[in-house]
Amino acid sequence: MSVACSGNTRVLEQLGEKQDFEAELGRRGFRHEEFALHVGPCDGSGSRAAWNPRYEVKVRHMPTQTVRVYRGGPRENWVARFRKDLVDGLYGQPTYSHAAVSVPPARQRPRHT
Repeated sequence: MSVACSGNTRVLEQLGEKQDFEAELGRRGFRHEEFALHVGPCDGSGSRAAWNPRYEVKVRHMPTQTVRVYRGGPRENWVARFRKDLVDGLYGQPTYSHAAVSVPPARQRPRHT
């Protein structure tokens, strides 16, 4: 299941950042359903008529009620800053421990004798 995303989600999808965000959650043992993203313009970005490549991503973690805003756009890597916060425990403990997450074995071909 994917992370709920609202606002100007197109920018995250075009840049592959939503997929990168979801991959980090999976790598760290967090459930996608626990998070929601909202993408909007940067505060103080000036006139709405002018094109501005900068945006903000509000990340909400429902179980801990943690909300954090990250800046995105040129020379910004909000997913890397989120990853650091995730590893540092800002969003609590992972739902799944790495030991508990099992990877299904590779499919074996039947042997023909």
